[in-house]
Amino acid sequence: MSILSFHKAAGVILAVLLSQSYLALSQSKTLTLSDAVLKQYSDLYPKQLNQLQWIPNTDAYCYIKELDDSQVLVMNDMAMNESVNLISLVELYFSVSSNPEFKKFPKINWINDNEFWISLKSEYYKIDVKSRKAILSFTLPETANDITFNDDFSACAFVLDRNLYYLMENGTQIQITSDGKPSIVYGQAVHRSEFGIQGGLFWAPDNNKLAFYRMDETMVEDYPLVDISTQPASLQSIKYPMAGRTSHHVTLGVFDPQKSTTVYMKTGEPKDKYLTSITWSPKSDEVYIGLLNRDQNQLQLNRYKASTGSLSKTLFEEADNEYVEPEHQLWFIPDNNDQFIWMSEREGFNHLYLYNTEGNLIRHLTTGNWEVKEIIGFDDTKNYLFLRGTGETTQSFDKSDNTRNATHRFTYILDFELLGTKILDDRLGFHTAKLSKNGKYLIEDFSSIETPLETSIWSAVGKKLSVIHAPENPLDDYNIGKPEIFSIQNGNSDLLYARLIKPSNFDPSKKYPVLLYLYGGPHAQLVTNQFMAGAPLWMYWMAEQGYVVATIDNRGSANRGIEFEQSTFRKLGTNEMDDQKRFVDYLISQSYVDSDRMAIHGWSFGGFMTMNMMLTFPGLFKAGVAGGPVCDWSMYEVMYTERYMDTPQTNEEGYLKANLIDKAKKLQDDLLVIHGTMDNVVLWQHSQAFVESCVDNGVQLDYFIYPGHEHNWGGKDNLHLMQKVLSYIDERIGQQ
Repeated sequence: MSILSFHKAAGVILAVLLSQSYLALSQSKTLTLSDAVLKQYSDLYPKQLNQLQWIPNTDAYCYIKELDDSQVLVMNDMAMNESVNLISLVELYFSVSSNPEFKKFPKINWINDNEFWISLKSEYYKIDVKSRKAILSFTLPETANDITFNDDFSACAFVLDRNLYYLMENGTQIQITSDGKPSIVYGQAVHRSEFGIQGGLFWAPDNNKLAFYRMDETMVEDYPLVDISTQPASLQSIKYPMAGRTSHHVTLGVFDPQKSTTVYMKTGEPKDKYLTSITWSPKSDEVYIGLLNRDQNQLQLNRYKASTGSLSKTLFEEADNEYVEPEHQLWFIPDNNDQFIWMSEREGFNHLYLYNTEGNLIRHLTTGNWEVKEIIGFDDTKNYLFLRGTGETTQSFDKSDNTRNATHRFTYILDFELLGTKILDDRLGFHTAKLSKNGKYLIEDFSSIETPLETSIWSAVGKKLSVIHAPENPLDDYNIGKPEIFSIQNGNSDLLYARLIKPSNFDPSKKYPVLLYLYGGPHAQLVTNQFMAGAPLWMYWMAEQGYVVATIDNRGSANRGIEFEQSTFRKLGTNEMDDQKRFVDYLISQSYVDSDRMAIHGWSFGGFMTMNMMLTFPGLFKAGVAGGPVCDWSMYEVMYTERYMDTPQTNEEGYLKANLIDKAKKLQDDLLVIHGTMDNVVLWQHSQAFVESCVDNGVQLDYFIYPGHEHNWGGKDNLHLMQKVLSYIDERIGQQ
């Protein structure tokens, strides 16, 4: 070899070595299951601007900015086009120096353009950002709960020892109730948090009067939960109204601190109806209540006098052969005490209707085959109303689904007089907007499969002004596959939206085992065009182990209109299974799917669906894992079950068909059932009864409990759970 040839060869070898060295240094990270479970919403989630929000009565927004080893509250003024540091963490700490050291900003709650309040343990401070001084405004008992403040931070309400208290900023404390006990509940969410109910305290616009729920459960049967954390184990009884059995009674009280009086609204008989959509009138003199009968097929919107509790007027009624489900308060038009917006699915999709306070329908505000999800607010001219909603539901089949459909969310601009709508930003994905208090600007967050997060500022006339935040994808450094969203048709010609997650090194010429993850019940939508397509990160980890992880939203799931949802009425687990089976058939038809290695997993309603699929289609799945499953709907709670199934007495056939306990003898494949022993949502009795049926029928079953756990849990125990679930599946259908 010549010297020249030698040097050329050496150069090639060196280049190859350097290239390999570079690839080794830049090689993608391997995602661990521990990271996927414990870091999904922290290190491995797109970083948002911390506490990003509009400041009242200004053109400015604020957020917490990381500064060296500390933090500072930053204000950005849109009108002045300037950024100002309002207060640093150090300054905040020294302003409340009597409190133990804290290392990050507490949650900020703006009162006005110069003051916000924070909580530090049981102390609540008002912070003046100009003077950087703090005033200790409230000190609450450490055991107080259900704490809520009025808008101007001048009064507080809380529950202590099961009774309701009213505390003023000047220190005056009033005990509103005195008969609270385990079976008499004040100031908390009622009806087991159905009907959109998130809490039990409602401040009047005048910032003085307080409406509150009172729930009497004395007539509801006790249900025993066994607590093994004590020695010997102790009994914890809860009130759990089962379908078809005695339910609780709820009333709404109004406390007036100026008169020191409490008045209960006279909502009448029967007492086991549901009180929903609690809304104060703008003048704080009347309260609106949606009264829903126990059958949940007839709603009355009533107005009551706050001072006497007497009925002023029934504004209108809504009825439906299946069910009516009010989930929203009235939304009063700003500076108009006589008109409000009512949200309803009465015409097939969730839309807005403008009413006056006499109950007269003025006009429809929105129409079409899409769902309004949220009212954001008016612009500063009061001519345009901003909404958040889904894309349109369509029956036209498009496998790529490159259309605005129900897997997306958009910010809509409604012309309040002409009623036309347009979309603020029509990029396909998930849009969420916050309107400035003065109605001039919006902050919009955008996310999609392609875009982890983009935060931008828009003018209220629909002009994009700037992008203020666009973090990198925290998963870019990891070997994970990209999700696919597409649709198939079911036997009813409905489009069903599906998601596939494949390994990053997917080879279409190979055969892969499949894990079908499902929920399938009402109020849920699993397939969405947002970061990671709405999937938990453990699914991507599972795909990297050589699986195709598949999910579909069947009939009965959310955001597709009332007909799609109500198609499961009185027959839970029937149409849902048909749709899931149609999806499985589609998967089997794909050349890369190994139909002999399929597994299924779900939790809660998904646990019910997992077991139902395995019992109805034996041999289809080699393994399944069902967590917290409903096995007998007659043992599930009144509000949810009777809405979708009526009562066991009036729908005996529907309950029998959905009863998994009676089907236990049909189990042929490997099934692991998991349950928390203190589950107060889907009672442990469900899966225990199924185990008993398996024993009676000589059927083998794998079973695992989590002592002391309720229906869901997080942290290291959730990691243990996912290790249990996924290892069980992998041992049975993994690489062979």
